[in-house]
Amino acid sequence: MASAQSRIAELATTVAQHTRRIDSYLAEKDLPYPSFDAGGPVDLGLPPEIEESRTIVLEASQELNDLLQGPRDLLFNHQHNLLAYLKLISRFDLASKVPITGEITFVDLAATVGVDRAALTSILRLGIAHRIFREPRPGFIAHSAASRLIAEDTRVASWVGANVDDMWPAAEKVVDALVKWPLAEEPNQTGFALANGTDQSFYAELEKNPDRARRFGGAMSFFTTGDEYSLRHLTDGYDWGSIGSGGTVVDLGGSHGDAAFALARKYPGLHLIVQELPQVVANSKEEFGLDVKFMVHDFFEEQPVHGADAYLFRWTLHNWPDKYCIKALRALIPALKAGARVLIADFVMPPPGVLPNLLDRKLRAMDLTMLEIGNSKERALDEWISLFAQADSRFIFKGMRQPPGSRLAILEVTWELENK
Repeated sequence: MASAQSRIAELATTVAQHTRRIDSYLAEKDLPYPSFDAGGPVDLGLPPEIEESRTIVLEASQELNDLLQGPRDLLFNHQHNLLAYLKLISRFDLASKVPITGEITFVDLAATVGVDRAALTSILRLGIAHRIFREPRPGFIAHSAASRLIAEDTRVASWVGANVDDMWPAAEKVVDALVKWPLAEEPNQTGFALANGTDQSFYAELEKNPDRARRFGGAMSFFTTGDEYSLRHLTDGYDWGSIGSGGTVVDLGGSHGDAAFALARKYPGLHLIVQELPQVVANSKEEFGLDVKFMVHDFFEEQPVHGADAYLFRWTLHNWPDKYCIKALRALIPALKAGARVLIADFVMPPPGVLPNLLDRKLRAMDLTMLEIGNSKERALDEWISLFAQADSRFIFKGMRQPPGSRLAILEVTWELENK
């Protein structure tokens, strides 16, 4: 009797099958193929059904790679210095110093930034091994597709800078923070606080340096590009029309109003109020013809807008430990009318092992990042429900919607004067 197909053979078949599907599509549409070269496409622009094949290939090839490495190499390949070349690139703005379509010697590049040629070469060659830059001939450096992206997209450069200067040091100190503050319950008792020698929270520390804050804003802008974080999931993923024309929606921590403007364009009958801290409001602008107003407000303080139909927290509460989220929810109570909705648009973590490993790694990394910078976390559904229950029993959970293709789910809670 023939033995069942091995897992590695099964994965190899999956990779081959779906890679052929992608290859055929690109050939049929005369589209460029993926390439590490500087002129390679940034995005393949695949339709949903072909994008699904791409995801399957990435999942299967990752598992195949992990299996064939074996446990010893899986551990050994967790190298401690994989961000060193990105830090060098960011600190000396190296991507902009390499010609976009040409090349430069390591000698000349080192002289331009004033560091030792041998040290620069050693660090960058590790980056080249990971497809960041290329060495087209010995002693010369040129762009790869990835390094060119850093050079040409300021949001990507901001993302690299925030990672190596803000997140990496915080990650290195997160265990030390747990030794010093075992309860991990205050936003200023974190790996980030230790790394920066501060008693301030992450956002308070960033605000001390406008350039640093601006860079982090650019990094978040890059992070949220792409359909997974599109505002269409917010506007289309919930029945905003059920609020009715003339209804009021308060967007707490709504930044510069992007979400509110998107809602106002699709639902012009809504009256939207964006509440933010003073420096954010000062740098925000209303848009002509859209019923969106800005208001200075700290959402930990008592809510000044009474009787609104809905209060929205979009991707804000995940930044805060539980007791601060509870404080923010309780601050709404004096303003709530019967039937008022509280809407949360945020990550909802699935149980362990449910998601494909590739996506699970990304979400678990995000969860750890929240711990490193704020002693917060990405919450499971029962944890979100628990926050409302702890805030007040009159918050009644109504359900969760996960718009197709969206990373963020929408949770709905209503305020009931009598707990039925």
